[in-house]
Amino acid sequence: MRGLTVDLDSRIVPSEWASIGRRLAREFTAPVALLDPKGPRWYVDPAVEICPTPESALSWANSEGILESHRAALWTPDGDEGPTWLGLSIPINGETEGLALAAFAGSQMTERKGLGPPCPENALKAWGQSVADSLRADSALRPVSPHLAGEDYQLIARLVRRLKISDPPERFQGLAASALRATLRIWAVAWVPLSSREQVVVGGPDPLGTTVWRGLAAEGVGHTVHFGPTHPYINHTGVESFAIIASEGQSPPGHIVAVDASNHRKFSSGEVAILQAVASMIGTQRTNGRIYSDLKELLFGVIRALTAAIDAKDPYTSGHSERVARMAARIGEELGMHSNQKSDLYLMGLLHDVGKIGINDSVLKKAGPLTPDEYRVIQSHVEIGVKILSEMKKLNHLLPGVAGHHESLDGKGYPAGLMGEAIPIEARILAVADSFDSMSSTRPYRRRLSPSQITEIFRKGAGVQWDPRVVEALFNCHADLESIRQKGLGDSLQDVVRETLNR
Repeated sequence: MRGLTVDLDSRIVPSEWASIGRRLAREFTAPVALLDPKGPRWYVDPAVEICPTPESALSWANSEGILESHRAALWTPDGDEGPTWLGLSIPINGETEGLALAAFAGSQMTERKGLGPPCPENALKAWGQSVADSLRADSALRPVSPHLAGEDYQLIARLVRRLKISDPPERFQGLAASALRATLRIWAVAWVPLSSREQVVVGGPDPLGTTVWRGLAAEGVGHTVHFGPTHPYINHTGVESFAIIASEGQSPPGHIVAVDASNHRKFSSGEVAILQAVASMIGTQRTNGRIYSDLKELLFGVIRALTAAIDAKDPYTSGHSERVARMAARIGEELGMHSNQKSDLYLMGLLHDVGKIGINDSVLKKAGPLTPDEYRVIQSHVEIGVKILSEMKKLNHLLPGVAGHHESLDGKGYPAGLMGEAIPIEARILAVADSFDSMSSTRPYRRRLSPSQITEIFRKGAGVQWDPRVVEALFNCHADLESIRQKGLGDSLQDVVRETLNR
């Protein structure tokens, strides 16, 4: 593998190659490289940072027979840890056969920035084949493949873009079944899971009912396709033909069942290919969705455990982290922040004092004044917290708030002595929320301050210790902040964990 930065400027790359490259990049939402086999040489989109050597790509394409058979194929030269390259034979000016490679995220890749979306192999090849056939039809070189064309490949492209593991499986199953029903113009389509504990999902009105759908699906073995109309379950339904397509794998999680009421209609091989591709997508989304759900529960448990550990260290501050989290999110809302920013503020508030886990109890719970050395020990909770969270990649976006929540606008805060706008806005909001809750709570060394005392302190400190805009936002939503007094973790944590994992 080597880095390439060849521009698709028409002064360097022939315009017909550049045009096709841009069209493919838009279609796949992925970086695309084009190979002229005569060179061999790459014409590479600027978005492609790493690409196989032209010689290795041409050797692979020849071994797969892509240029001669015009068949889409997949290539993973770096194994599961690298990108999946979708290879297509493309017509250039009606004279030349070129090779296009589009880079998609591989199933085991941890860093997917800039690549096309991960996609089941069958669906990705079907998508690529249909795009290549469309290009070929446009160039009038050969007739379009009977397997996928027009609305069919648009369906695959649309579903790939909606393939989100964060969605409940039933949502994507219903979307896919409805899209198949509309595209194939048939009576009904359903996803029938193998497990009786999972519900049958029908795209559109249900003319058959769960029992009939499950009876039809029971006829499916592997990838077998069944045609009617003679079948014990459909004599009274009006169904004239049906197809049963199992999702991929040795233990498929379910079947796509498509039925139609047209006399003597049989599903074509092209329709079967579409059904198989969508069944594979449903199976993949379902499996990955379960992994996502497990990951969400794990992250939820980690945050809940860390927050409980902070509260356990000092009973006098029990519930402080949850209150600061909710107050920070409310102040962020007052400042016009969008939902992701408010979610970040909530998580930062929950974990802003996580470093206190590493502070000795004799110092942390001391009732009297701290010595200079003890104060420095207390201050070290910021660096300890950053170190703890930096080990968790999914929480790394919380570091700016956690690292800076004790910085001061005048540069007299800690640990870095940042000033003014150099302090992240999240940290400035946390500083105000943290101070407000601390002043509003009784501690071993003092009673809680009165509302008038708190207001006076914030007025004097605005522009010196705290950001004046944040202080003003605090005053504007003061009544809401006063009501944030409940302890424990509620639905708000589950919501922000989901948003964090969706990124």
